[in-house]
Amino acid sequence: MNDKAHVSIALESEIDGEEQRTAVEGEWYRKGGAFFLKYAETEGGSEVRTIVRWRDGELSITRRGAVESEQLFTTGVRRSGRYESRHAAFSLETDTSLLQVRFGDGLNVGPGEERREPELPLLLEWHYGLLVGGEPIGNFKIRLRAEEN
Repeated sequence: MNDKAHVSIALESEIDGEEQRTAVEGEWYRKGGAFFLKYAETEGGSEVRTIVRWRDGELSITRRGAVESEQLFTTGVRRSGRYESRHAAFSLETDTSLLQVRFGDGLNVGPGEERREPELPLLLEWHYGLLVGGEPIGNFKIRLRAEEN
């Protein structure tokens, strides 16, 4: 398997019961036990570039462009992050209840199980509560599928 590939990415999100689906093209690559996905979306008429990184049971999502944000997800741990746009800027926290990835053959990989190399296709799923100023503002369930083009 190559260490880099062009991929089709399907994002499914459920936010407090409301569902959304998005499909984008992107790039997948791996370094050691980590994998990365890079893709761009249009938000409010402007491009936002996103990098998703999985390593050692931790997921990080960084967005740059019209929206600047950083979020970290680790099962059972509240993690700090930030969000900035031309309309608002604030600190946020994620309280992750589920974080798992399945590579190629369907093997579930959770914390402490990154002994095998990541491969495509992959399914990444995470559930979390989002807090701003310590106050809960929503519950999210996200599924991301990536397949080589």
